[in-house]
Amino acid sequence: MRHAWLCLRPALMSRIGPTVLAVAGLLLGEPAHAAAAVDRPTRLSQLVAGDAEGPCPAAMETLERVTCRKEIRVGVRADYPPFGQSTPDGPQGFEPALARLLAERMGVDIRFVEVSAADRMVVLGEDRVDMLIATTGHTVQRDEQALFVRPHYFESHTVVVGQRDAALHAVNSLDALAGHTVCVTIGNSTNADLAVHGARLMLFSSARRLVEQIQNGTCPLAAHDDSLLLPLLPRHYEVKLSFAPLPWGIVVNRRSSSLAQLLARELRWLHRDGTLLRLARQHGVGMPWLMSQQVRWSAPPCNAASAPDDPACVDPPRDNRLAPTAVAGAAEALERWLQATWKLDITLAMLKTQVAWRLFLEGVGYSLALVAGAVLATVLLALGFGAGLCARSRWLRWPLWCVLQVVQSTPMVMFMAAAGMLLSSAGLVTPVMAWAVAVVVLGLFNGSNAGQAVAEARRHLRDAGRPAGLLAAALHARAQIASFAANATRGSPVASLIGVPELLAAQTDIASFSAESTTTFGLLLIFYMALVSLVVALLKRVQARLQPYAT
Repeated sequence: MRHAWLCLRPALMSRIGPTVLAVAGLLLGEPAHAAAAVDRPTRLSQLVAGDAEGPCPAAMETLERVTCRKEIRVGVRADYPPFGQSTPDGPQGFEPALARLLAERMGVDIRFVEVSAADRMVVLGEDRVDMLIATTGHTVQRDEQALFVRPHYFESHTVVVGQRDAALHAVNSLDALAGHTVCVTIGNSTNADLAVHGARLMLFSSARRLVEQIQNGTCPLAAHDDSLLLPLLPRHYEVKLSFAPLPWGIVVNRRSSSLAQLLARELRWLHRDGTLLRLARQHGVGMPWLMSQQVRWSAPPCNAASAPDDPACVDPPRDNRLAPTAVAGAAEALERWLQATWKLDITLAMLKTQVAWRLFLEGVGYSLALVAGAVLATVLLALGFGAGLCARSRWLRWPLWCVLQVVQSTPMVMFMAAAGMLLSSAGLVTPVMAWAVAVVVLGLFNGSNAGQAVAEARRHLRDAGRPAGLLAAALHARAQIASFAANATRGSPVASLIGVPELLAAQTDIASFSAESTTTFGLLLIFYMALVSLVVALLKRVQARLQPYAT
C-alpha cells in the first residue's frame, strides 16, 4: 500500500496540489472513512482575489482586509492559563497557539490584542480585532452580538469550589449557595445563575486575581470554568458542584461571514486530524471533550462537506437568556436615544431582565429597611450609653467606657467583618439575620459615640444647676445624635460585607452578569446621595420640632 502511494505521489502533486494531498495522506491512514473526506481550505491568499499593493479600503469585508494587510488581529486572554497568558515572549497558551496555527495556515502575520472577559465583546464590536480566541462561551445571548465559528474548539463547565470545611459541607447544589459569598469574575455568563439562587457575589476584574484569592484562602467559595480552576486548585479546596456546560468558539463580527466559513473548514480538519488534541496535551488542557470531537469529525455524517450545517455535528449555543421585563424594550430605546442625542453610553441593565429587576427592588427595599433600623438603633443606643456612662455604679460605667474606647479606635468595617465571621461560623447566614446584625453594628458604632455626647450634656447640665435627666440631656445633644444617625445612613452599604442584600450587593450581582458597571454603580451613588439627603432633611426637621423642649 505504501509502495503504491509513493508511485502515485508525483502525479497527484502535479494534478491536485499539496492541500488535497495532505487530506489524501490522512485518509489512507484512516480507510474506514475515506469516502466522506473533507478538504482543508487552501491558503487565504489563494481564496481572495487581488493583491496587497496600495492602501486597504476601510469598507473591505474582514477576510479581504486581512488579506490586503497581510495581518490578522486576534483578541486573546492574558490572565487565563493554560489557555492564554502574557509572557516576555508574547502571549502563550492553548489559544495563542491555535491563533498562530490559523494565521500560518492563512499565510498572514498575526497581531495579538489582550482582552478580558468584561471587554472582549466590546473590543470586537469596535473593530479593534478581527477575531476573538479568548475563552468566549457560545451563548444564545452572545449570538445576537457576533458570529460564532462552529465547530467549537473547547467546552467547559462552571464549577463551584470551596474549602474542605464542615460549615461548607452542605453546599452541594445551587440552592445551597443562598447566603454564601462566592468569588467570581465580571462578565462570567453563569453569574446570573448564582445570583438567582441567593449567592452573594464578590467580583474580581480578572481570572488571575480570582485564582490568587483562592490560593490565599480569601475566598471560601469561588465559581468559574473548570478549565481554569481545576488545574490550579489548592489541596484544601474541593469541587462542590458543577453545572452549565458551555462550548467555546472563535468569534468574528457578523459582517465577517467569509472569514467564519474559512475558519470553520479549518477547525473541522484540526479536530479530525488530532491537531487540537496535540495542542491541548502540549499546554496542559483537558482533553476528554476534544477526544470526543475527534471521533465525531472523523466519522459520518460529520466528515462530509455539509457537516457544519448538520445539527448532529455542531453543538448548539447555551441558552442563558434571562426573562425580559415589560419595560425592556423601552429601556433599550432610551439607551439608544441617550447615545444618539447626548453621546451618553448608558446601560440600564437593572431594567431589562426580571432577574436584575428583582435584585434591584430587593436591594432598594433592604437598603431602606437597613437605614431605618440603623437610625433607630443609633438613637436607642445613644440613650443607653448616655445613661450608662453617667450611672453611679462603676460596674456599669467602666464596661461601657471600654466599649466606647474600642469603638472609637477601630474602623467600622472591621466591626462589620468580625460580626459577619461570627454569623458565618454559627451557621446563621440568612438575609434577615444579616440585616439584624448589621443594624446592631451600625447602631452600636454610631450610638456609642452619640451616647458620649449625651453623657457630656448631662454633666454640663448638672454643672449649670439645671435638670439633668436623660431626656433633657438627649434634647441638649440632639444635634450630635442627628449627626451620628446620618452617619449610620452613610455607612449602611458596608452591610453588604456580611451578606445583607442591600442595593450595593444587588448592583454588584447585576454587574457580575451584565458586564456593565459604570451606569450600575453610578445609579447606586445617586440613590445613596438622595437617601442620605432625605435622612438629613428629616433629622433637621425633627430637631426643629424639638427646639422648644430643649430650652
